[in-house]
Amino acid sequence: MTSFGKFFKVTIGERFRAMNFILLIDLIAIAVTSIWIAITGTLSSATFSSIVFSWSSVVFIVAFIRLAVIQERTFTRDSYRLIPISDIKFYLGNLASTLVSFIYVIVVEGILYGIVAAMNWKSIQEMSTYMKLMNPGTNFTPLNVSLAGLSIIILTLAMIVLGWTTINLIHLVGRSAGNFLPSTGRRVLNVVMYILVIWLVLRVVSFLNTQIGNSMSLISNSNDTLTFFLNVGAFLLVAAVEAAVSIYLMNRWVETITE
Repeated sequence: MTSFGKFFKVTIGERFRAMNFILLIDLIAIAVTSIWIAITGTLSSATFSSIVFSWSSVVFIVAFIRLAVIQERTFTRDSYRLIPISDIKFYLGNLASTLVSFIYVIVVEGILYGIVAAMNWKSIQEMSTYMKLMNPGTNFTPLNVSLAGLSIIILTLAMIVLGWTTINLIHLVGRSAGNFLPSTGRRVLNVVMYILVIWLVLRVVSFLNTQIGNSMSLISNSNDTLTFFLNVGAFLLVAAVEAAVSIYLMNRWVETITE
């Protein structure tokens, strides 16, 4: 039987190549946009920061979708499913390599954020001073700010995992149900699945934005920490249940596609 580690190495290669391509396009887009603004207007450090953050949002959304597509293909391709490995290791290895690839994107974008912060350090200090004056009861210590940043990352990853497991479940349920439907019924089912996935992605993005805003309260109120981790735990619990159902469907009903 193939070990979890070997299967992880097999699946992560394609994902890393896809993420590197997306990050390359991101750098090109930042460069082209910056050059265009420099030619047509005034390019300042603040403007450059806006460009980086704007394209970064697009990168995260595209990376999430692209990884979801690669992950779903892995479930139904003979080249992967014929690997001698248990269904549980297969599912978890597939999910783990996808998650690590997304973390890789976060790290690279974090480096870009660091560059932007260094370029605007004086403005950041002025903003911090202003926020302290406007919110005298808020303690903007490096520890609290770091805690808020870490909470955002943890919450993002929990929501991302839940999004992927939900997409997995929708996809595998559709594939399983398709075995009992005529060709017309399968096409209708595929349309419904695409609509559900698009709706889910939009809901995840909207809900994540709201939760990230709520996470910032950790800067001023450490009592919100318990609530925060309960929310993260709830997300991961639902993801675990969806994963268990998906593994069952993958083992019982899902047929592979010959490449």
